[in-house]
Amino acid sequence: MRAELLVVGAGPAGVSAALWARALELDVLLLDGAPAPGGQLHAVNFHPQDVPGFEQGDGPALAAAYARQLAAASVPLRTDCLAIGIRSAGGHTAVELAGGEWIEAAAVLVASGVRRRRLDVPGEREFDGRGVSYSANRDRDSLAGRRVAVVGGGDAAFENALLLSRAGSDVTLLVRGAVRARHEFRARVAADERIRVIERARVTSIEGDDRVRVLRVTGGQGSSTHPAETELAVDGVVIKVGVVPNSEWCRSSIICDEEGFLRVDERLATSLRHVWAAGDVTRPHPPSIPVAIGQGAQAVAMIRAVLRAG
Repeated sequence: MRAELLVVGAGPAGVSAALWARALELDVLLLDGAPAPGGQLHAVNFHPQDVPGFEQGDGPALAAAYARQLAAASVPLRTDCLAIGIRSAGGHTAVELAGGEWIEAAAVLVASGVRRRRLDVPGEREFDGRGVSYSANRDRDSLAGRRVAVVGGGDAAFENALLLSRAGSDVTLLVRGAVRARHEFRARVAADERIRVIERARVTSIEGDDRVRVLRVTGGQGSSTHPAETELAVDGVVIKVGVVPNSEWCRSSIICDEEGFLRVDERLATSLRHVWAAGDVTRPHPPSIPVAIGQGAQAVAMIRAVLRAG
């Protein structure tokens, strides 16, 4: 199979790119490993107020709107289609799919996004949905009024702690290193009597019965070089420790930074010939839906200029 432009990833950047490519009369094919377009939008359980033209609804509602736009524009979309490799040689670029199929294209746009980072400790996966949460907003009702730990030191962790406090929860913020949250969030947390912050604390396991009951934690302020493990009684834990780029499938072919985010130049071109990248997989500043949308459109403009130049 062959396309003029192959877009890998149907989150905001990929959808924006595919729609713009269609408007610019490029022969485009959009791929995604999930059952439906939207990417991380499916995990956004609030109204994304920074998205122009989208007046109401949460992330999944915006993802559904993307699906309708793609269908209305007759953009070819293949879902449940996992990319596992990429090559570019002799003027030909191709992406390998799970199952062995190769799709050739004159140009490829990598928009495979990111996924939430896990703690990867015992009990995390076993208690997912039974006290282990990745969104205080989504699980606010089940965590309201309970003893909850929030793991993380950035804006998202501090914001989730404040949200839980407003819901009547007693919150312990476990910061694995030093606090990275903005001053605004640090000040609000410091003034909140329901929230206590423990820095340099690491969760080593999550335990319970029918739901989470205990976190085993090492470290904490003033801890020794070899701190003892302590138990923290909780009814739930919200994990907010950042994201991981979905770039494993192409890291051996494209230059990345130390964490696996794809490096791009001012034209959003990667180190691999006729391959561009856009959206969160490039670690944009700031990572956001509007930036991803803009990068998707920008990349297609650059791609079209190259392709039409011959």
